[in-house]
Amino acid sequence: MSCYNITRSAEQLLDSYEDAAPSFSVHLYPDYWTLNNGPKFLYNNPIASILDDVRAHRIPVDYLELFDSARVPFYDGCMIVELLDYRPKKAKDPPLEKPERSRVALHPNDETLWANLCLMNQRSGNKFTDTEVLELEAQILLQTAPPLCLDPNPHLTRIANHTLRVSTPSIPISLKRKAAAITPEEDESDKTRRAKIMQFMNQRQNRSHAPRYFVFSQSNPFLLTFT
Repeated sequence: MSCYNITRSAEQLLDSYEDAAPSFSVHLYPDYWTLNNGPKFLYNNPIASILDDVRAHRIPVDYLELFDSARVPFYDGCMIVELLDYRPKKAKDPPLEKPERSRVALHPNDETLWANLCLMNQRSGNKFTDTEVLELEAQILLQTAPPLCLDPNPHLTRIANHTLRVSTPSIPISLKRKAAAITPEEDESDKTRRAKIMQFMNQRQNRSHAPRYFVFSQSNPFLLTFT
């Protein structure tokens, strides 16, 4: 039953690698955030989606290839992220000189498993057959998935489901505080921005829209963070 306690598993992982270097670090400031020692990003920047993954305790699947090329360390198939929060409790106070430090474990899921298989296939020159991919996936699942409970007892199922529900890690406090400390002016600005997003590509606006892919361009400073 211990394998169904996600919080306990995450705590054991963090304790085991307490002295190890984090996979990456996130520095949180009142108006912006940084990744490792990289450039500044606003909280409404598209790259801030990585913060959503940290909130959800999941490995950012969109950046797996970048992590792989930068040789970012993984620990037992998971990532350890260090959060350094310089934001004061009151919005008018100056940033903290010494940040509040915390660590979060990011776990893989089915999407990251598929992305890893695709990366392994690329390394082999796209020579994997369907049968080889299925066999490799089976071996990974045998090593990483918890044992199956085949007991048909409904009470045991309820206990397992309840344990999973109450032990699912909550949002890190350092990431949760940003939403709690938002001012009315920032909230109104956010509502305006959302309204503009809802009108994007609306035919009634009679506007032409050309997609831009700056996030994935070579000149994007985010890509330089891990190089």
